[in-house]
Amino acid sequence: MVIAKEILTDYKEIYEKAVQLVNEESKNDPTTDPYKSHYAARDLLLEMKEMLKNSLVSVLAEEADDGTDDFIYQVIQAIVCRDLGRIYLFTEESSLGEISLKECIELVKEKKFQPEAIIAYMGAVNELGIAYANKMEYKQSLELLIEAEACYQSFNKSENKAMIITDIFGTPEEIENDDKGTKEFENLYTLSCFYLAQVYGHLGELEKSAQYCHKTLKRQYSAQSYEPIDFALNSATLSQYFIGQNMFKEARHHLAASTLIMAEYENKISHTDNTISEQEYQDLQETFKHRYADVARCWSKYGLALLAASKERLFNDDDEKLITDTKNLRIDSNRYCFPTNMPLENYESRISCDYCLTFDDAKEVYHFVIKWLDHAKEYYKPDTEASEYAKIIKDFAELYENMAFFEEDPINQSKMQKRRAKYYEELLELLNPSFYLSICRECWYGAGLAYCAILDIKLDCFKSTVSPNPQELHKINQVCQQAIKHFENFIQSYTEKDGTIKANIDVDEQKTWLYAHFHLGRLHYKMITPDQKVQLENLSNSLKYYKTFTNECVKLAEASKSLQAEIGVCREMVNLLPIKMTNVRKRLEK
Repeated sequence: MVIAKEILTDYKEIYEKAVQLVNEESKNDPTTDPYKSHYAARDLLLEMKEMLKNSLVSVLAEEADDGTDDFIYQVIQAIVCRDLGRIYLFTEESSLGEISLKECIELVKEKKFQPEAIIAYMGAVNELGIAYANKMEYKQSLELLIEAEACYQSFNKSENKAMIITDIFGTPEEIENDDKGTKEFENLYTLSCFYLAQVYGHLGELEKSAQYCHKTLKRQYSAQSYEPIDFALNSATLSQYFIGQNMFKEARHHLAASTLIMAEYENKISHTDNTISEQEYQDLQETFKHRYADVARCWSKYGLALLAASKERLFNDDDEKLITDTKNLRIDSNRYCFPTNMPLENYESRISCDYCLTFDDAKEVYHFVIKWLDHAKEYYKPDTEASEYAKIIKDFAELYENMAFFEEDPINQSKMQKRRAKYYEELLELLNPSFYLSICRECWYGAGLAYCAILDIKLDCFKSTVSPNPQELHKINQVCQQAIKHFENFIQSYTEKDGTIKANIDVDEQKTWLYAHFHLGRLHYKMITPDQKVQLENLSNSLKYYKTFTNECVKLAEASKSLQAEIGVCREMVNLLPIKMTNVRKRLEK
């Protein structure tokens, strides 16, 4: 490198001033002129770019060296173009930003694997890739990000050390004693992985998205270059993908990592010195409590999913699920592992990642979920976070639904279903349907199903009893009435005055609305009474709901596709009930 030091010093001063404007002075820009410092930095870089162009013309005209000088001028110019591109994108001038980034790429493309050029090239490719992603041009974005990854892998095979602009401006001694270039190079690839995770997610390739998300987290931890709250939330969020794939070991691993980082962060802020104000300290504590509650909810989702998956495996012989689980077992166990120096065993040992086979297995998961739900409920209060609080209460209800499956004693099963119903009813008492209609609908339907489950248990006990007493009959009818009330409220929330379902309801909701009629037909039929008039009324109501179900299924063909078995039952009941009603009327006439 033979460019005069004085010339490099001039460029260095301009460049450092531009960097200072972007990184420091922009923090104090007024809200009325939010891009003030960025515009000032842009003007400096444009001036520097013009100077470099002129210098490059002079060097090429003289042809006084072996091409070293013109390459260095091109590299510096490329870095300036990259930074201009970043500024333009930040100031929402995306077309100018893309032009500058492409110019950077073209300037060093032929020598991109040179130590001086690799960082400028990879940085511009990354920035351009995310610019395309922001325009939802994901395929073009993916091509660029794959190119960035290929560059990283190729350069890594060489023994060269990447150089940043301060290396170009500095002396050989400064370059040899400074490893900032390597760190910047590694950070750029970590960014590439982060962006690849986002783009693959948008393209629907969730497995690849998960792989790059994990790789990002792993690299951040290895480099000890991460913001604790972001790391913990990203790791906890990734666990939810693994839960959806029944990859409970990997899900637990990432939740353990999330919890570890949060614990370390809590310890750090609890030992904060007097360099921050009391208000800043309170803000840190509030953020920690908020995000730890979110991690707690992810842990509870893990336990709920483990119970649900265990229940499904025991209840159904689902070949497709078994094939998926077998495929997951063949996944390389190290693919989604954090570095071995990350102490996660303490957190992983608190909960199993194996399917529950017995009530005792499920009971351990139950206590684990309760602990985390209680922790989340400490932060999310009904008076300040009603929607989030409702989600936690619905998780409690789901927990008791799953536990009832593993319980063998019918009396305890009934108690668990009762607890499930009470959680839904707690929300119905708390929330106004005018503002929280969607949540109330879930609660009406959920409570209705819970009482249906209780009814089935009580009817089984009733049938096995030699001499049932009136109190047992009363309890059965009481459960029916509770279920009927909730299903009627659910149906009413969807129904027009003429009894038809409201317009613009999606297919899944239509299906649930139809199912509610099916349940009501059955519930009225199951009512037990010695009073013939009341029995006739119950049969009439049952017929009404069965008829509505069959008639509406004809109108809602798409929603009723998967209800063929129920349609068959209802048609039989529609034929049978008038005969039963005729018999009851005859008895009344005697």
